[in-house]
Amino acid sequence: MCQLFAALRCELFDSFEEFEMKFVIRAGGIGTRLWPYSRQRQPKQFHAFEGDRTMIQEAFHRVDSIASDEDRYVSTGANHSGLVRQQLPELIEDHLIVEPALRNTGPAVGLECVLLEHHSPGCTIASLGSDHHIGKPEVFCKSLEAAEHALESFPDSLILVGVRPWCAETGYGYIQKGSVFHEANGEPIYEVSAFTEKPDADTAQSYFESGNFLWNSNMFVWRAATVLRLFEEFEPEIYAGLMKIKEALGTSNAEKVMEAVYPTLKEIAIDNAILEKADKVAVIEADIDWSDIGSWGAMSDVLPTDDAKNLLNGNVIQIDTKETTVYAQTDKLIALVGVENLAVIETEDAILICPRDQTQRVREIVGRLSADEKLKDYL
Repeated sequence: MCQLFAALRCELFDSFEEFEMKFVIRAGGIGTRLWPYSRQRQPKQFHAFEGDRTMIQEAFHRVDSIASDEDRYVSTGANHSGLVRQQLPELIEDHLIVEPALRNTGPAVGLECVLLEHHSPGCTIASLGSDHHIGKPEVFCKSLEAAEHALESFPDSLILVGVRPWCAETGYGYIQKGSVFHEANGEPIYEVSAFTEKPDADTAQSYFESGNFLWNSNMFVWRAATVLRLFEEFEPEIYAGLMKIKEALGTSNAEKVMEAVYPTLKEIAIDNAILEKADKVAVIEADIDWSDIGSWGAMSDVLPTDDAKNLLNGNVIQIDTKETTVYAQTDKLIALVGVENLAVIETEDAILICPRDQTQRVREIVGRLSADEKLKDYL
């Protein structure tokens, strides 16, 4: 299932040496809040919401200035490996990591660390998302380089990419900055004091006004070996499974062991598995115009709107319309008259209509679809 195995069997590396940072684009999510565009068969990272490139294409090429083709990998689920190949033909053949089952970011990160540590002993990994908007890619790349340099002095640290907030957002996790413990490339690296997941409106406002909190982008820079040691300490059952996979690397049983072991690993986010428990966790503050575009309402926060704050994509005409988002996959005419705070999302087989400020609730629709056998084709 993992196309890295072909290269791993070759045992290309006979001794430890210095390696450049490796970049893993994680593309295993489903993006339920962007239904009906984002479906199980084609999640949001495989759609284009701004320009001609899909989100995964943007993520892959966002690091062009600091990453060679040899240093870039993509991790995805078995159901989407074909989409990755279709949209990223430039990805080196054996640099696609295919997870036999989706087990959240904990096992996914553990797997990428096992494989790349075997392939490139001593490597540093930038583990990045595939479904984010980043309006300042050059600043983002500088932040990743600064984190890499910090690890030269503090190799046991886990360095998070924290995003400087530009509003009091309740849909993101927050990282509280502690004291500065290092500077790299002129960038301060802060100790992490605490994590908070999706605070209420008043708390988010206080975080924003304090200047001491960053959004958690779920992007990380760390040594693969360090992460594996922490799995051994905090999630020994996951670690034991990862070691079974590691022991099989380079043998004819590698794929068989992967298919048997990986789906049994505990389903858990990397935040809960390691980050919230580890001692040496740091964060770099990145002013990169970031959004995870986690809902239709979030689109208007990062993409250009008209004077009435409308974001209209498709065959749309409007009269006296304000603060409305339209995305249409077909050429069907959508006419709007006297509406505001609306999201209208149209595909060939479904239409979503809701207040734009309630688009986070789209996941409730997905839950209804999942519970009804007659409607599961719409997932």
